[in-house]
This record gives sequence, structure tokens and C-alpha cells, in this order.
Amino acid sequence: MHRLGRCCAVLLLALHLPTMAAAQTAPTEPPRQPEVPQVPPAPGTPPNVPSSPQLPPAEQRIEELERRLRLLEEKHAGAYDAADAKAADKAPAGDAKETDKAAPKAPSGVAVGYGPEGVAVTSADGKFQLRFRPYVQADARFFLDQGTNTFLMRRVRPAMEGTVFEYFDWRLMPELSGTPNVQDAFVNIRLFREIQLRAGKFKPPVGLERLLSDPDLPFLERGLPTNLVPDRDIGAQLHGDILGGTVVYAAGYFNGAPDGVNGDIDNNDKKDVAGRIVLRPFQPTFIEPLRKLGLGIAATRGTHTGALPPYRTPVGTPFFQYGDGVAAGGTHRRLAPQAYFYVGPFGIFGEYTRSTQIVIAPGLSTRLNHESWQVVGSFFISGEEASPGTVTPKRALNPRNFGTGAVELVARYGELHIDGDAFTLRVADATRSARKAVNWGVGVNWHLARNFKWMVDFERTSFEGGSPTGDRPTEGLILTRLQAAY
Repeated sequence: MHRLGRCCAVLLLALHLPTMAAAQTAPTEPPRQPEVPQVPPAPGTPPNVPSSPQLPPAEQRIEELERRLRLLEEKHAGAYDAADAKAADKAPAGDAKETDKAAPKAPSGVAVGYGPEGVAVTSADGKFQLRFRPYVQADARFFLDQGTNTFLMRRVRPAMEGTVFEYFDWRLMPELSGTPNVQDAFVNIRLFREIQLRAGKFKPPVGLERLLSDPDLPFLERGLPTNLVPDRDIGAQLHGDILGGTVVYAAGYFNGAPDGVNGDIDNNDKKDVAGRIVLRPFQPTFIEPLRKLGLGIAATRGTHTGALPPYRTPVGTPFFQYGDGVAAGGTHRRLAPQAYFYVGPFGIFGEYTRSTQIVIAPGLSTRLNHESWQVVGSFFISGEEASPGTVTPKRALNPRNFGTGAVELVARYGELHIDGDAFTLRVADATRSARKAVNWGVGVNWHLARNFKWMVDFERTSFEGGSPTGDRPTEGLILTRLQAAY
């Protein structure tokens, strides 16, 4: 650039030379010569001797302009050198030969989004994510006979989850309703879908309905078989799905939570082993009506000691409890076959659970077997695709475009049987605890939008035994819920 500027200046001067020559030959007064600064004589030259021969005026002007151009070049050269040095100081150390090449810039910044899956913050390369997925359930219960009518906040859970370096996940879900506690707190290593490692507090792989996400339940409350499986436990498990979800498995090692308990502590050195496998044999085929058929079985085995929990109706009313001085004192096993099927707007699932526990009392040790089963069906009269997960209405509720949301009808029937030896051996009081519970219910779920749902259920639970006069009074009530969930 410097040479180009110099050449342009010289060229402009050359274009003016003919004009200058013509002016010298014209019969007019000679033009005034420009004042040319005197250049100091070279060393050794006498003061009165010119350092160079006198040149014609035009050439003197060119020489003076060239001298000035050289001075400007020297002045700006220093500024360019300083700028280059400053840039070199900021550049990372490396091969000097690569300094002239433009280094690719790493992506920077984050993307923040808010949508049906909640609030998400994602790094520019997608390897880091933070997701905020809260849900709130506001309920009301109105008993037909005995019971207290009430409004309640059933669940308030500000769930947070994230991904770090693309393959490492974590989840934290506290419960703020009632007595604050931690529901989920785990980390997950997900190098491959086929084999993943999870550790922390989460749902053990046992009950089918227990494993469903709370916002996606067809009824407000889970059915009777949930009494016989752990709610949550602390441990580690290997899990994954194979062949695109054809085989889904989980196998874990846990502290060992009693039936229906959200376990936080362990009271012995023995641990529980739990496993579950689900086969979806038609998943990789083109037989569309059967692709959502799943057949599974789960089991646990461990040693439990200490207090034994009561068994409750779906809304939490205790109907069976062990007598004073009775405790768990040995091996505890569970077996839980299960199945589900979804096609078009229709869905159905069923499960059977058997819980076998050695119980001890003063002068007594025995093994008790409790059993429970249920069948749950659903149907979208608005035509949406039935699913065990979140359903998106075809037309969300919107009065401007006549959107009505999705309407789902649900029905359930289930039973729980207490081992008869519990009463024969007097580890439970037959005048206070029922030996059988039968539950059925119907409901309507109005999916206003993907993240909002209004539910209305009718539940009825009858009993055999459990009262000094015979059968425990039947429990009947209407439940309703307005839910926001991400």
C-alpha cells in the first residue's frame, strides 16, 4: 500500500510537468520559485559548496515531494509496527507460520428458549443445557359420606435438569407441597442409548403406574398396586433401550425402601436388587396397530428390618396396618408382571404385583404374601393419539379460532388382597384392618393445551372386614385438579 501511494504521487507530478514546461517558455514574467528548504550539507562538505548541483525547478519540486513522502512513510511505519506488536501480544502462542492464517472462531453465547418443554438455556454448540420444568397441581376433594372436604396443593415441584458436555445428565426435583422433601436427585451418564448409568435418588424399576410421570397419570391418584412397590429409593442402576426401543431394561442396587415408601435412609447393611425388562416385539415392524404393545416383568429382592408401612386407598386413607410390636424381619421379594397397549385414541394398561415379606412379632416369625392388580383404560373422544406420555391436543383451547382442546375418558378397576395369615396369626387386627379392598373409578380429562389439564374423577373403594361390625364403610368421593406442567 505504501509503494502504491508513492507511485500515485509521482504519477500525478509527472502529469503536471508539461504544464510547468509550457509556463517556462511563455513570454511572461518567470514564475516565482518555491521556497525549498535547505538540506544540510553532507559531512565533510565545505559550507559554501552546494551538496548537489542545481536542478530545474520542476525536478526540484518532484524531489521535494518525494522527500516529504519518505518522511510520511517513516512516520506511519512506526504506527504500523506498534499495532502489529499489540496484535501479536494478544494472539495465542503457536507456530509463527500460522499467524497469517485466519483462525476459526469458536462459537460463543447461549440460546434461551421458552416453550412446551419449559425454559431451556443452551450453549451455542449444544453440549450444555439447563432446563427448568416445573409443575403445579391444585386439587379439590369432596367426600360423599365420611371424610373432610378440602382444597389442597397436591404437588408443587420446580424440577430442574441439565446436560453437561453432551453425555452427562442430571435432575433435581424438590417437593414444596406439604412437608418439603426431595423427590428426584440423580446424575446419569449417557454415552450410548443402549447402556446408561444412573445414581442418586429416583424411582426403582418396579411398578408400571408408579413409573409413569405424575403429570401424565390418567387419574388424579394412582391405584391400589402402588401400595406394594417402593415410591423412590437411593441407589444406582444400569438402564437403556436396545434396537430402537424394542427392548427396554433396567437393573439396580438400592438401599431397599419398604412398600409405598419414599426412602431417604437405610436401617441395615443389606441392599435390594431390582430389575425390569419390557419387550415391544412389534416396534421394529411396519404393523402400526401393534407397535405400542409392551410386555414386561419386574422383580426385587432384599432384606428389610424395622417398621412396616400401612396400605392406603388411592386418596391416602389407611385401611390396613400391622399391629403393635410387628416389624419386618427378613427377606422381602416382589414380582410385578405388566403390560400396556396403545392404538389410535385408545389406551389400556394392566399390572399385577405380589409382595412377600417375612414379618416378626414377639414369639413369631412368618412370611406374608400380599397381592394387588388393576386395569386402566382411556379413550380420546376428540381423536388424539393415546400415549403414556404427554398428549398434545390437535387444537388447543382458543376461543378465537374455536379450539376446544382434547377430551379423554378414563376408567379403572383394581383390587388388593391381604394374606389371611396376617389375621389368623394376629399380626393385624381384623376389627381395624380390612382383608380386601376393591377400587373402581371413572373420570374425564380435558387437555386444554399441551401444558394444562383439568381433571375430574369419581373414586369408590369398598372393603371386606376392617370394622368391629363387619365391613369398613365404603369410601366415595369426587376429585378435581387443575394442572400446569412442563
